[in-house]
Amino acid sequence: MVRVLRNIILWAIGVAVFSLIALLGFVGLRFFRPVHLRGLLGTLSRALLASIGVRVKVRGIKNIDRKKEYLIVCNHESLLDVFICAGYIPLYFVAVELDEHFSWPIWGWLTKKWGNIPITKGNLRRAKESLARACEEVRKGKSVIIFPEGERTLDGKLRDFKKGAFFLAKEAGVDILPVAISGLYKVKKKGDWNVTPGSVELNIGKPIPYDVIKKETVDGLKELVKRKIENLKKS
Repeated sequence: MVRVLRNIILWAIGVAVFSLIALLGFVGLRFFRPVHLRGLLGTLSRALLASIGVRVKVRGIKNIDRKKEYLIVCNHESLLDVFICAGYIPLYFVAVELDEHFSWPIWGWLTKKWGNIPITKGNLRRAKESLARACEEVRKGKSVIIFPEGERTLDGKLRDFKKGAFFLAKEAGVDILPVAISGLYKVKKKGDWNVTPGSVELNIGKPIPYDVIKKETVDGLKELVKRKIENLKKS
């Protein structure tokens, strides 16, 4: 009974804070470019996480050159990953995310206006079009974040990485910034509506230079990045 009551309270608080984020997003994105709202989004994302009892420890900020753009590659632990990344990675970036998210009420409008890139699971032609668009965004000077597992983990461990992110990495001509989230799976698991307050780590690794990327095969690059993210999760 205590757990049920706690969940009701946490969801009520979380929905209230998200509603504030959505309201400010609707207003802000009508009058300002997304890059100008980066600081506000970070503040609100941190507020949302704090409101449901998520404490975040960040390591590796010094590995980021804020004057550069990156292909940010991150593992996918929870529905809350997006708020961890938006709140604690000090860069303006757009995301590659499943096209079905763009039809969700409220979120769909916000994610489209932010400039995120829809990708269709199981449709190779449309996936290639999405990756080409992501590559073009990088060439315009934006960082792009992608979750190469494609879906959230079911057990806290890394799932197999899809190749699309690494085709993109070889075409985009920028460094890869490997990022690992640890502990968020225990806070909010896929398919489970329980929210368990707890500590989470965001570990930002050293960028993989494009000089290394272009010499690797797609499969070799995929395994290299997966090993780095696994090590970041463990460290």
